[in-house]
Amino acid sequence: MVLNNFKMAWRLVRKQRLYSALNVAGLAIGLTTSLLLLLWINDELSFDRFHPNHARIIKVMLNISSDAQQTQTYGWVAAPVADAMKREIPGVLQASCSWEQKAVFHYQELTSEESGLAADQAFLQIFNFPLLKGNRATVLQTPNSLVITQRLARKYFGSTDPIGKIIRLDQTTDCKIAGVLADIPGNSSLQFDYLRPLPEPSARNSWLEVKANVFAVVDPKLDPEQLRLQLQALAKRHLPDWLTGWVYFPHKLDDWYLRSNFKNGQNMGGGRITYVRLFAIVVLLVLLIAAINFINLSTARATGRAKEVGVRKAVGAGKWALIGQFLGESWLLTGFAGLVALFLLIILLPVFNQLLQKQIVIDWTNPLYWLSYIGILVITGLLSGIYPAFVLSAFQPVRVLKGLRDRSTGGAARLRKGLVVVQFTTASMLLIGTGVVYQQIAYIRHHDPGFQQGNLIRFGAKGLTEPQAYQHAKAVLGSVPGIEGLSSSNASFQGTFGRNYVEWQEQVTSGKTMFAVITGDYDLLSTLKIRLLYGRTFSPQFGTDSSGVLINEAAARRMNFQKPLGQRIRVNNQAYQVIGVVKDFHIASMHQTIEPAVILYKTASINYFFARLSPQNRGAVLRQLENTYQTLRPGIPFAFQFIDQEYERVYHNELQIGTLANWFSAIAILVSCLGLVGLASFSVERRTKEIAIRKVLGASIGSLFFLLTRDFVGLVLLALVVAAFPSWYIMNEWLQTFAYHIRIGVDLFVLIGVLSVGIALLTVSWQSIRAALMNPVKNLRAD
Repeated sequence: MVLNNFKMAWRLVRKQRLYSALNVAGLAIGLTTSLLLLLWINDELSFDRFHPNHARIIKVMLNISSDAQQTQTYGWVAAPVADAMKREIPGVLQASCSWEQKAVFHYQELTSEESGLAADQAFLQIFNFPLLKGNRATVLQTPNSLVITQRLARKYFGSTDPIGKIIRLDQTTDCKIAGVLADIPGNSSLQFDYLRPLPEPSARNSWLEVKANVFAVVDPKLDPEQLRLQLQALAKRHLPDWLTGWVYFPHKLDDWYLRSNFKNGQNMGGGRITYVRLFAIVVLLVLLIAAINFINLSTARATGRAKEVGVRKAVGAGKWALIGQFLGESWLLTGFAGLVALFLLIILLPVFNQLLQKQIVIDWTNPLYWLSYIGILVITGLLSGIYPAFVLSAFQPVRVLKGLRDRSTGGAARLRKGLVVVQFTTASMLLIGTGVVYQQIAYIRHHDPGFQQGNLIRFGAKGLTEPQAYQHAKAVLGSVPGIEGLSSSNASFQGTFGRNYVEWQEQVTSGKTMFAVITGDYDLLSTLKIRLLYGRTFSPQFGTDSSGVLINEAAARRMNFQKPLGQRIRVNNQAYQVIGVVKDFHIASMHQTIEPAVILYKTASINYFFARLSPQNRGAVLRQLENTYQTLRPGIPFAFQFIDQEYERVYHNELQIGTLANWFSAIAILVSCLGLVGLASFSVERRTKEIAIRKVLGASIGSLFFLLTRDFVGLVLLALVVAAFPSWYIMNEWLQTFAYHIRIGVDLFVLIGVLSVGIALLTVSWQSIRAALMNPVKNLRAD
């Protein structure tokens, strides 16, 4: 019986090739899109889950509250927290301290800057990164030992065994390779290429230096609330009394990547998980659009199969036998679509990975993948075919064989219109969402950050600890032709900067307030082109500038300075006098408000040089600057970044989402239009005689075109109205994650409306114009 149903289904597919092709194409595109999105969702949900004890690993976080009842959340804490947790909190089984660092590797003729971690031995006990060579229990115990990834092993040593090899770091330290790790997987929140032992305890015992990542494995019986209270008590025991605003709290490793959206010290539950949920809904919507195509085309062709159903019922076919036959047709077409989708998936996955900078790989040997895919096909085929099967099987044989219209077809027509509205509502929501993302990204790109990013580069300045060495380096580098300005700072102006406590006389409460602290030399403002509103900047003409300070507008507002110049403040318990006020500028992403900042004159222990290049012959200027830098600092690579390009990397998540939204909105529209093609073709076929009569009576081609397209245009406009509010609400909630964002205007909805109507008209116009141009005599004679 089943085999017979599939044979009949195959005959129908061959007979109705256009409609079968449209159904297969729509389902295949929908399935391919859904598979790609499901792979992306699975990759997002898999972050850090490859560690066997991932559910028991927590990361210690820090909330710092100011006297304004504003709380900032940090992922870094003081290094001694790890040892204190092991000693003082029952239920903490292991704790590890690590921090990020960069080092210049020198081996033979090869020199390169690499990113890694300084970590204690417990790090490799907590995290299950595969160690291919070396002893996991001892590789980080010996000072100056080094553990590298396979990538670095291949880069520096080729096929030679690296164990025991000596490699020099930062031209100062010879390190011995003690272990080789497998390359860190892309779905790890911790990304590094080497591990070094932590420095001596004396260098990491400060409770005031916040730079360490502290992870711990806890007993599953330990109550999370009890752990939180224990961490708060630990902070009170070890931190100075004046740091009452510092609060440690635990954050699950499983939530670190997905759920780390903190606002005023509270985890709002958002973050990457918001995008995962959003695109899980998109998967369902895309499959729904594809299924609606199938339903619409199948029910539209129902009258053409009425006599077939009538004859089958007359010779004894039961309702469930007919339903089985029509579901068999649905599953056959879904099976074809599934094969096409797999073929498209193989072709598109590398492109998808490249677009999103992912490393998604399909494990074709995993039976769970195949069972899941077969399940998706079965459910999709069932959803697509169940309603048409019931509609067709409900035809009454007596009425059908007499040539009377079956009563059920009117309801099916209304359903088709409703489903077209659902399709274009979904597509319109995706288009509106894409439009908002595009406008927000454009706003970010063109928003004034408070300094000029164009032609500005940043490169390393670490190691220039002596004032004479710094001044010499700056003079030599600044003399390169094409360098229009050169300065230095501790801040990257892309989210990396210092913070410290600031006090002033008019403070309402006795507490201290944390400000951003930026260091720079005399040329910082002129090089970055930060606008000085009033007062003066640092100058060698004033010998007291080491005790002078610049503040931004946010700091002046926070301290309620009506006349900031000359005001005295304390930064980290040192006295300074305000000599100037600068316009607010962004030192972090636009997800965060511009925070109060102070700028201090300091050239010791700087992190970065900033150079403003002449826009003419930038390549030549960069080459000469690199040669000068390498002559000045031999063995240290000239690693530079353009600030405007770095600025875009800060919004990596948003750019990813924008890319996904662009592609899948286009796909949703494409699949919806495939359905419109089939429905328009069917509509024209049903109204051939009516069109011929109207042409004989003098109807123009324009009026006939309007007649055939007005229903479709009306449905699309209705869909836009239905989509307007939910899409506005969802995207407005997304915009609230930015401190600075656009407002969703009516113009966007008008643009999407015009675009949707235009696409719908283009889709149905070919059939409509062809029908309007047909010879009426031929059509009437054929009837």
